[in-house]
Amino acid sequence: MPSVVLLQRDHEASPRLRSLIDATPRFHVVGELHTTAQARRLMQHNPPDVLVTDLRVQDGSVYPFLQELRQGARVPSPHVLVTLLSRDDVVLLEALRGGADGYWIHACEPNALIGALEQVARGESPMTPTIARQVLAHFQHPALPVCDTMTEAFNSLVLTRSEEQVLHWVAQGYLVDEIAQQWRASVHSVGREIRRVYQKLRFDLQATALSLQQQAA
Repeated sequence: MPSVVLLQRDHEASPRLRSLIDATPRFHVVGELHTTAQARRLMQHNPPDVLVTDLRVQDGSVYPFLQELRQGARVPSPHVLVTLLSRDDVVLLEALRGGADGYWIHACEPNALIGALEQVARGESPMTPTIARQVLAHFQHPALPVCDTMTEAFNSLVLTRSEEQVLHWVAQGYLVDEIAQQWRASVHSVGREIRRVYQKLRFDLQATALSLQQQAA
């Protein structure tokens, strides 16, 4: 059975993307929307497997909606692929820590969209060297104190040794398949390891924001 895809775009350029995705047996586009309000209503009854979205749609930024998805307001939570006009690591990092699992750059070949969809549908995520360095720096100087009684494998505020090693390889410019060879693991395992790093980053930022709110109260 093909994975269900929902398109959420700011403009009316979706037909090209829809025809490209629908031409792939692996995916089926269930709808094309232009506001997060429409997406909220649709997901109450027919949530997709993958949400492909611009960072800004006709009723504003998608970040609040992505936060709802990641905080469990919508179950099941779809995989999220954001579309960007150009590769800007600052914008990209903000999107990934805001709730995105992967991305597609409009300037890239159309077939790259299908590859990105397949990646996020498998539970994997990409990462650039610049983002890897920023994430490493973030966890090396945590905003919140780390609980010593919790092992790193279960601590959402701490990177495991394998997660940190993957980040170091990415930061040095190694490709995912090269990391998989060094790690003696599958490309899928490396992609999922990167996904878990993003999840920890989102949890850490949410915990920091909550702590600041409590201190201000």
